[in-house]
Amino acid sequence: MRDSMPKRTLWWGIGLSVGGALMILLVPQLMYGTVSPQTQPEVGQTILSIVQLVLNVVRQLVLPLGTALIAASLVMFYLGGRSKPTDDDRPKRWVLPEPERRTER
Repeated sequence: MRDSMPKRTLWWGIGLSVGGALMILLVPQLMYGTVSPQTQPEVGQTILSIVQLVLNVVRQLVLPLGTALIAASLVMFYLGGRSKPTDDDRPKRWVLPEPERRTER
């Protein structure tokens, strides 16, 4: 059975990287569009600043974590391929001699 950890790590890294990039591009526009500070300026600005603070922390963590997971999966693929035995590394099997060549005791 093949180890699915490198493939799973690669997909998580790609997902986090794409999600982080989309978050950097799209969330500020969505945030300013949904929270309008004109209706209640103090409440809108407070919600906007809290959401912006949380999203800045998430954006700072998600993209580097995604790229680190991609790099880790590449290392796992490389080490997994290097650790597979080759024909030279395989133990030699014991072969019984032919019946004619056996000596009787």
